[in-house]
Amino acid sequence: MLPYQQPGLPIPPRDVLERFDVHEPLDTRFQSCARLLQAVWRERKGFDVGSYARADAVPRVLGSRLHTSAARAGVNYLRPDIAKLVRREMAYRERGALIDEARALENLLSSSALVFNLFGPMKLDLALAKKVLRTAFGVKAKQVDGVYFETSPGRGDQAYIGDYTALDVLIAYTGEDGKSGFLGVEVKYSECRPGTSTPVKDRHLEVARRSNLFIDPDDGSLHQAPLRQFFAEHTLCYTMVHERPHFARGTFVVVSPSLNHEMAATIEAYKRHLSPSGADVLPFGVVSLEAMVAAIFDAGEAELGRRLDERYLDFRPIFDLIEEWEPQFDGSV
Repeated sequence: MLPYQQPGLPIPPRDVLERFDVHEPLDTRFQSCARLLQAVWRERKGFDVGSYARADAVPRVLGSRLHTSAARAGVNYLRPDIAKLVRREMAYRERGALIDEARALENLLSSSALVFNLFGPMKLDLALAKKVLRTAFGVKAKQVDGVYFETSPGRGDQAYIGDYTALDVLIAYTGEDGKSGFLGVEVKYSECRPGTSTPVKDRHLEVARRSNLFIDPDDGSLHQAPLRQFFAEHTLCYTMVHERPHFARGTFVVVSPSLNHEMAATIEAYKRHLSPSGADVLPFGVVSLEAMVAAIFDAGEAELGRRLDERYLDFRPIFDLIEEWEPQFDGSV
């Protein structure tokens, strides 16, 4: 467990956000605090700030981005071996895999970087993965067989759901009963409305209708953001057990910080569409980022757990900035 109790997140004052070059008016409360936390972390580590531009706009300094030179050095990742793994995964990505290299290397707030910081050490140490599976996910594995990133059994393949949906992470394992299993994982950090509203393929609907995962797979809210992504990934996981059985069992899991209330609301909205019988077909689970970091601590990786906590979960620097903040008056009334 984390060694402190933290209050709810504040709304950071505009001049504090501007001081760290992270004033983004459309950010939610969690996004604003998380973006500020990343900028504070970057400054404390002494990494140069980067810039960002939307569409054809002029690039501007953004405190939650790394300068290109720092990004190329791999400092978005918590250890050199994780940065090296990321480079390898990018080079040997699956055909059709969409990995935004600039986002993964330069964007401190990116859940793409979090995916590798969280699960990269588990790919490098399958014994660690086995311990975390048990503690955080309740999976009793005899062994972990592999950890795969931005993965799909068949992009565009009609044997699955016919589109290009992929999982952030897939952890393949052998259970204590000797049967094969997997966790399909989607990781969210600051996102509030995940995914897209691209049309749902006929093949996807065909599989979803017979899966018994959903109360009404034709419900239009499942076909649009923010539920569209979860709908597709869950159905994809179903095919891997029941349509093209690569595994004897599987689970689809979302990992997200508990303080990201917008994402929590999206997850709850998705759960309301799930059929009670679906839990026996292809279960859906939610694991907090805090629980995962605690499991890494418990597995004996205290330094990694501390770095993850400092980078993504310990908002005390933000609380300190709020306490230290002094309004700036120009003398006018």
